[in-house]
Amino acid sequence: MNLTGLTEEQVKKRQADGRVNRTTAKNQNTIGKIILTNTLTIFNLVNLILALMIISVGAYKNLLFILVAIANTGISIINGIRAKRTIDKMRLVAEQKPTVIRDGKTRQILQDQIVDGDLMILSLGDQIIVDAKIEEGQIEVNESYVTGEQDNITKQKGDQLISGSFVVSGTCKATVTAVGSHSQLAKIESSAHTIKTAGSKLFRLVNNIVKYVSFALIPIGALLLWARFNVPDTTPEVAVTSTVAGLISMIPEGLVLLTSSVLALATIRLSHKKVLVQDLYSVETLARVDTICLDKTGTLTTGQMTVHDYTPTEKSFERALASILTHQTSENATITALKQKFLKKAKNELTEPILEIIDFSSERKHSGIKTKSATYLLGAVEFVTDDKNIIKQVKSASDGYRTLAVTKNGHLLGYIRLKDEIRRDAKEIINYFYDNDIDVKIISGDDLQTVKTIAARVGLKDLNGFDLSSEKSHDYAKLVKEYSIFTRVTPTEKKHLVEALKKQGRTVAMTGDGVNDILAMKEADCSIAIGEGSDAARRSAKLVLLSSDFSGVPRIIAEGRQSINNLERSATLFLSKNTYAAILAVLFILIPVEYPYAPLEMSLLNFACIGLPGVILALEKNTARVKNQFLTNILQFSVPTGITVAITMLTLAILAGNLGYTRPELITTSAIVTFAIDFLLIFSISKPLNFLRTALLITSATIVTLAILIPLTRNFLDFTLLDPSKLLIVAILIAAAYAVFIGLRLLMKKLTPIILKNPKLRI
Repeated sequence: MNLTGLTEEQVKKRQADGRVNRTTAKNQNTIGKIILTNTLTIFNLVNLILALMIISVGAYKNLLFILVAIANTGISIINGIRAKRTIDKMRLVAEQKPTVIRDGKTRQILQDQIVDGDLMILSLGDQIIVDAKIEEGQIEVNESYVTGEQDNITKQKGDQLISGSFVVSGTCKATVTAVGSHSQLAKIESSAHTIKTAGSKLFRLVNNIVKYVSFALIPIGALLLWARFNVPDTTPEVAVTSTVAGLISMIPEGLVLLTSSVLALATIRLSHKKVLVQDLYSVETLARVDTICLDKTGTLTTGQMTVHDYTPTEKSFERALASILTHQTSENATITALKQKFLKKAKNELTEPILEIIDFSSERKHSGIKTKSATYLLGAVEFVTDDKNIIKQVKSASDGYRTLAVTKNGHLLGYIRLKDEIRRDAKEIINYFYDNDIDVKIISGDDLQTVKTIAARVGLKDLNGFDLSSEKSHDYAKLVKEYSIFTRVTPTEKKHLVEALKKQGRTVAMTGDGVNDILAMKEADCSIAIGEGSDAARRSAKLVLLSSDFSGVPRIIAEGRQSINNLERSATLFLSKNTYAAILAVLFILIPVEYPYAPLEMSLLNFACIGLPGVILALEKNTARVKNQFLTNILQFSVPTGITVAITMLTLAILAGNLGYTRPELITTSAIVTFAIDFLLIFSISKPLNFLRTALLITSATIVTLAILIPLTRNFLDFTLLDPSKLLIVAILIAAAYAVFIGLRLLMKKLTPIILKNPKLRI
């Protein structure tokens, strides 16, 4: 058996042969794919067809909408590429650097530098990123990510290691047997990419809107064009431009752009705060979080531990403890603190030969050694002895400290009290959660009294706790309702607690830094890993705090809330336009009167009433908790606006036909009235007004007013100055529209709760 690893010459040959761990799994969204995805869309195809229709009748200045479509596509591509590059750079920082042996020397390399046949060293917390076979040592692995089985499995020399599993105890040397796309992990991550996107309620809604509008555009467009040609005295130019004006208003491409841009920009802003967003849609999920589960270590505490004091009850205490520590192959904060205190002299170890080493695991909650005459264990007292008197003795002496016992065949040799270092800002962070309507649950593998002591110091309001080791079976649904602190929790039990919270309708975030947190992190709606934690935890999380600063959690929650709250408000503007455009398209197929809009006019209204307000409102600070009111906003604002515009425009078209309006008079009147209704909508969703929102209202009104009054823009847009009689009609239409809008708003307020009784509609 060769344990010196490959030579540099062998490595270079394998690299040349392509036997290297390169896979597109973590970078599926390539720049080429981003460009194609944003260019080859149904909306761009529709815009191209509409542009060709305009060109066919020579109305070239009405092609302004195609420039907007090109700009939308360009912005989407730029934002997508920026987000991709940001994520790729940060992933490189966060990426585990595997330890390999080459030419007999140990070194750390990048994951994509591993070659087939490399000799790797694996230990506690490592995720196995390539398939391998053990050459030396023994480890326990969890293969739940691969097989779904949650029990830890012991692996020894000659056993196969499946990529995607992670090491929960022990250390070993293993030869790589499959790399790149041939490994099990690459296959899993390739399929997992599509699964993640399905979790976004908002994207699911937007995609459904896109799908239904796409199906409707072609038949509605064909019928609308046919109907326009059937209007008496209509020229081909007016018929085509009217049809195009109707259809471009139906296309929700601005909504798609806004949604993707908001999440991409949030990803970039979070990167400046040293937060890696591994799943774009987790920004949305994070905004909806109402319950956060904290693992004490690495979150409330720094993860650093020191020995407070120790109490030997037998003379062999120090020798037994030194022997256990000397032969531990797994490292964690507890083992490190104990080694610093007790491993001073080799002569303090037991002289009897060691037959078996028991590495620490979060399931066992102990470590130890076996000799011919005895088993020596180090761990939580209830996991190293069955003697109730010993358990009571050690627990009563703990006094809020983390206490570990050393036993020989279940007999107490002594115990150690350790002190956790609490984060300086932990109390402030807990208060932030409470102030922002986020319930806090602490889930820990530690002792109940120890955790309650720390919880009290950081300001947890509810100190009602439950020790899961006290009972063999649990009603998790009942537990999560009654308690806020859970201790002596195994990894599987952590997962069950998260599941129970989700079944109660909670949106759950789970933080963690170790392999014992992974199952729960995968189950949670949003998972947050501490950067200094295990590689397996980082790879499992949707967000990674690269600076390991837990104070970043409130900042990323605020970022997520700002993104989604503002997106919901801005989307109301886009959907109101789509609503009235769809209604008008159907109405004007059935009623042979002149269509009141032109493409240039719609481009102006889209910019002044939708695009500009949508962008400004989307960037405003807004950290209120997301309350699943996206459909509520649509029903209470977009639908009344859409119906009001549709009724008003149909009335105007009929009046214009009877009163002999010219085409410029018709589109000028429709522009003023539509803007007035949109202005009321912007005002309604901007309350309470502040300086920015007031400036937005004034700016939008100024843009439309100047477009009509300035001769150059008036002539370009085919507007005209209206005489007093037609201005009076404008005033009457606006007054009537406001009355209709207010009435519909009151009606929708009453109907919305009834409609949203279905939980699936609460988006």
